[in-house]
Amino acid sequence: MGYVLLALLGIFLLLLLIAVIRTLCIKGAPAAAFTPACTESEARLCAEKLAAMVQIPSVSRREDEDLSEFYRLHEVLAEQFPLVHEKLEKTVLNGTLLYRWKGLDPEKKPILLMGHQDVVPASDEGWRVPAYSGAVIDGALYGRGAMDCKSTMLVELQAVEELLREGFTPACDVWLEYSINEETGGDGAAAAMRYLRDKGIRFAIVLDEGGAIVDEAVPGMDRPFAVIGITEKGYMDLKITAKGKGGHSSTPPRHTPAARLFAFAHEIETKRPFKKALLPEVKEMFRSMAPSFGFGMRLVMGNLWLFQPLLMALMPVVSPFGEAVMATTCCFTMMKGSDAANVIPKEPYLVANLRTSVHQNCAASLAVLQRYAKKYDLQIEVIQQRDASPVSNIHSKEYAFLTALIRREFPDIGAAPYVIMGGTDCRHFHALTENALRFAPVRVTNAQNASCHAVDENVTVASLAEGVRFLKTLLKEYDL
Repeated sequence: MGYVLLALLGIFLLLLLIAVIRTLCIKGAPAAAFTPACTESEARLCAEKLAAMVQIPSVSRREDEDLSEFYRLHEVLAEQFPLVHEKLEKTVLNGTLLYRWKGLDPEKKPILLMGHQDVVPASDEGWRVPAYSGAVIDGALYGRGAMDCKSTMLVELQAVEELLREGFTPACDVWLEYSINEETGGDGAAAAMRYLRDKGIRFAIVLDEGGAIVDEAVPGMDRPFAVIGITEKGYMDLKITAKGKGGHSSTPPRHTPAARLFAFAHEIETKRPFKKALLPEVKEMFRSMAPSFGFGMRLVMGNLWLFQPLLMALMPVVSPFGEAVMATTCCFTMMKGSDAANVIPKEPYLVANLRTSVHQNCAASLAVLQRYAKKYDLQIEVIQQRDASPVSNIHSKEYAFLTALIRREFPDIGAAPYVIMGGTDCRHFHALTENALRFAPVRVTNAQNASCHAVDENVTVASLAEGVRFLKTLLKEYDL
């Protein structure tokens, strides 16, 4: 037995030595200094145009839509981007905007650039400036929609506007699409997709919001990273109910309905029972990011052939993101008991929000919870659900073109595929392309990323002009 253990130890040390040697060979380019690739006048122009867009409170609601603010926004867009509205074919589908820019070769698969017009509600409470002011402070523009997602609209429309002014014609058709109800999960983008599908259009590449150039995508990185969303997790809301007799709280029985609910929630929260897995694309994310870390993280992330079990064990402990990228997540968000403090509720319930993984879809994730619900005599009702979107091909020539351009135009950053935890309109367009990608070429800090849907949402003005330049280059050079 001693010889066997000694042999196993020798094998482990040999493998570790190989991993260390491989790690020493994993060397990324030194992090370059960031110099904004734009002029002050370009940044000022972007700020003025985005401010005019932000000042329109185009809030989407789940009830019957009042589109008056959206049509006001359309008027602003026509004023700010006159050549786009003069030269491109424009279609309005119940407020959703579609533009077609005819290219030189109608036989080539077109490009689709996307975003959305709508924003979540905001009051002025807690803001440095009024929530719809579009005010610029210390080089950043503040206002609801500044990040999500009018900045994306701005850089796309401004890039096309400037190219039209230069007399440029793209190699293929270029479409622009901006829905009115992305934030409420409405039908705007889906209706646009059906309109395009019925015309027989398939896209070489679809580019939407969701990814960006983040200053510290993962703690400990030595440079910003362009994270490119190649899939987005599924979504499911569940109502979990415990039924009982109820009664007066002065003589409570054991295992009351509310107590069973709490025990269920505690077990799910503690055990994290969903299957963990690393998609090949997630492995590529870690591989791409490895050179940007110190030796310890580079050793683990650059040698998943040896350290994958360790990484899968540690990531959920280190970061909520680490768990979310590998498994379905479940969060209990709403609850209802009795209407009085001295009454045992007959049918209390919890609402759970799940973000389901590609490898464990809504049905499979629900089955996991149902096993635990049976233990506590609970009933589960599905309120709404959608599975994770398909995974785009990170080995396609279109993806290679995009990542090579990112690395060239932003020499101080890295680039990696990424799993989107939330939802975007891009998911509707997987039916029309193999390359549904979520990436806006805008630099954001972690604080700016966190400001989306929150107080003091803001975006750096210089990053807008830099994004315009990137998209102009993309449209000029794309000819696949």
